This record gives sequence, C-alpha cells and structure tokens, in this order.
Amino acid sequence: MNQRGVSAESLLREKGLRVTAQRRMVLQYLLDHEGSHFTADQVRDALLPLLPELAKGTMYKTLQDLTAVNIVELLPTPQGYALYGLRLKPHQHFYCVACHGWFDVQPNNVEALTFDAPGFVIETVDVTLRGLCPACAKQNTLSTAARAEHKAF
Repeated sequence: MNQRGVSAESLLREKGLRVTAQRRMVLQYLLDHEGSHFTADQVRDALLPLLPELAKGTMYKTLQDLTAVNIVELLPTPQGYALYGLRLKPHQHFYCVACHGWFDVQPNNVEALTFDAPGFVIETVDVTLRGLCPACAKQNTLSTAARAEHKAF
C-alpha cells in the first residue's frame, strides 16, 4: 500500500489486468514514488535487486499494459526519451528547462480551456507548463541553451 491506501494488486484487478509479479512490482514502485517520473530503465534498475529475472522487454510490455488502462502515463520528453508516472488523479505537468525535471502540478482553470471545432470530441486535456522549477529559479541557473529552449515555447 502507498500513502493513498491503494495497493498495486487492487488497482490491477480493478482495471481487469492479471496480477503478475512484474506488474505488481512495477506498479508498486510507481505508487511508492507518486509524483515522480522515470524511464523504463530506471524502474527496471531499481527493481532488479528484488526481481532479477525482469527482462527489458517485459519491463516495456508491463509499462505499455499499465499505460493502456490509464494507470500509468507516458511523457515524451524534449530530449526524445519517454518517462512514466502514475495517472491516478487528474494533473498536468511542469517541465523545468534548466534541470530538465518533470513535476506534477495542478494549474488553475485547465477545465476552462475551450476548443471550437465542430465534430471533434475531447477525451483528455494534457497541458505542459515550461519554465524554471523553484530550485532553479532560486539558483538562477538558466543556461544559454535553456534560455533558447525557453524562448522557443
């Protein structure tokens, strides 16, 4: 169980997924680190001491299965790799252009975004805010490269 009192096993069952050791441990790791985002390799590396038989292909398939049932979300990064994190509650993301960190945030009035195009049906709204996280803003560590990236958005 995590801080929310939710077990990996109950979430898997609720979403109709078979409970396997791999799925349970991957999901438990993400539950234990709620609000953080990881590459598939980072999750696998963290779990290898507990589950040495966890193959790289199994890791990706497990994350794909969890993403398909909206327990986990995939975040494509500006650097071209994917990060995975929990999707248990509605939230948006903040990307720090200095440290390249990803943060779950609750911006105000996301629901007020409108889309005026007949025939389209909105399923989800994904907003990524870009700028400096509190630590980088405090240190004022925005590099020249990050400034260029920041201005591009």
